[in-house]
Amino acid sequence: MRYYPIHLDLKGRQVLVVGGGTVAEGKVRQLISAGARVRLVSPTIEGTFERLISEDLIEHRPRRFAETDLDGASLVISATDDAEVNETVSRAARRRGIWCNVVDRPGLCDFITPALVVRGELQISVSTGGGSPTLAQRVKREIAALIGDEYGELLEIATGMRAEAKESVKDSERRTELLRAFVESDAINLLREGRGEDARRLAHQLLKGQYDQRPYRADVD
Repeated sequence: MRYYPIHLDLKGRQVLVVGGGTVAEGKVRQLISAGARVRLVSPTIEGTFERLISEDLIEHRPRRFAETDLDGASLVISATDDAEVNETVSRAARRRGIWCNVVDRPGLCDFITPALVVRGELQISVSTGGGSPTLAQRVKREIAALIGDEYGELLEIATGMRAEAKESVKDSERRTELLRAFVESDAINLLREGRGEDARRLAHQLLKGQYDQRPYRADVD
């Protein structure tokens, strides 16, 4: 395994994106969703960048990259179609000890970004170590076909249940058993049927001990 998988908390951190095209736009939108403060450097921009700039969601420097653009940055992504610019960004970032990703150039990267399947707060990452992005996209499609939006809702309920269990169930092994019981229960099928309230009731029953030990099924019919 060449790459160490990691999820970064970028909330409030400065991230530099170099490039103003479609690929850069996708990266910027993900960074905004993660709560990063985005600085965009590009002499030209496409897509919805104008709106993002006008709404003060990103800072735009309308020129070519300069090393001073890295000031204060925790992370940098270069997404241009200019090989010389990409190499310049990578070298400058490494001189400063800033983690750098250059799109489609693994040799210039300190990290790579995976293909993502997102269901609410649930994220499933698919990576080929930069070897075959097209294969990563195929695997992503296959996972996406199996994991629907109900898993995002399941996570939301499980997160709330876990917070409540920490307060009401002091024994850690018992708490783990209850949380496992919920995710292995009929809750996912209830959510697939649009019965979200029943799934929440099941979680409540588990916490209150109002369920049969095996199988874990809510009395909701």
